[in-house]
Amino acid sequence: MLSDILDVTQTGPDRFTGSAGAHNHIGSVFGGRLLAQALLAGMKTVEALPASSFHAYFLAAGRTDRRLDYQVARLRDSRRFANRQITACQDGRAIFTMMAEFHAPEEGFVHQNAAMPVVPPPERVAPIQHFVRERAAELEQAVTHNFAAALAIEMRPIAPEDYFLARPTEAARSFWFSQSGAATVEDSRLQQCLLAFASDYWLGGAAAIPHFLPTNSGEFLITSMDHAMWFHRPARCEAWMLHHTSSPSAGDGLGLTTGRIFDRDGRLIASTAQECLMRRLRT
Repeated sequence: MLSDILDVTQTGPDRFTGSAGAHNHIGSVFGGRLLAQALLAGMKTVEALPASSFHAYFLAAGRTDRRLDYQVARLRDSRRFANRQITACQDGRAIFTMMAEFHAPEEGFVHQNAAMPVVPPPERVAPIQHFVRERAAELEQAVTHNFAAALAIEMRPIAPEDYFLARPTEAARSFWFSQSGAATVEDSRLQQCLLAFASDYWLGGAAAIPHFLPTNSGEFLITSMDHAMWFHRPARCEAWMLHHTSSPSAGDGLGLTTGRIFDRDGRLIASTAQECLMRRLRT
């Protein structure tokens, strides 16, 4: 699975192609795949520097029966920084674009003004598949359809009954995640790509929690519009990390969610942000 996510090969000067993945319940290319592969395409034009951040926009749904073509534009190359714009296309049409920055680590000021929520350790939290199978009789069919099967990452949500079986007023949720196959990936920059892939799971959907569940059902449409990520510290994706997500605002059909990714020692590994289009569908 990880080799498929990182399947990005060069086809020409600053041009690359990648696998679009298998058909899934959302019916289009998973956004995390675009994030990971675009970041990797940019990395292939930058020698050694790790990513420090990216800002991306989803322009159109990608098809899983077509490969993804990536065009990289070199915007800046300096002693410690590089900037790239990466555009993903299918059949000559742009479906995604990313601005990525790469930065050589240097000595500087250090602080962390973000505390990891107090949650049970991952060993005491059930995988999401266990929860939806055990509580299938109480859940919407869309939930069991979306989450009963294996995912590309292992997810262990904190108190899933609070939002799958209730309608909380707080637009927030936390979950542990890991990618066991990442243990075979030695390159720290490829680990960043895998983290970008995982960061798209369950991020923007936090904005819908007070309003409608489940997402991706026949009565509700939620679509990612953009995605931003800042890498603060190196991490290994086979290790457990906690993604704490919360939505500060929703309105005019859009909902914003921000996230913080912590390792199990409480170090802030990355920060995330995503805005989603949310619509109630008439049946």
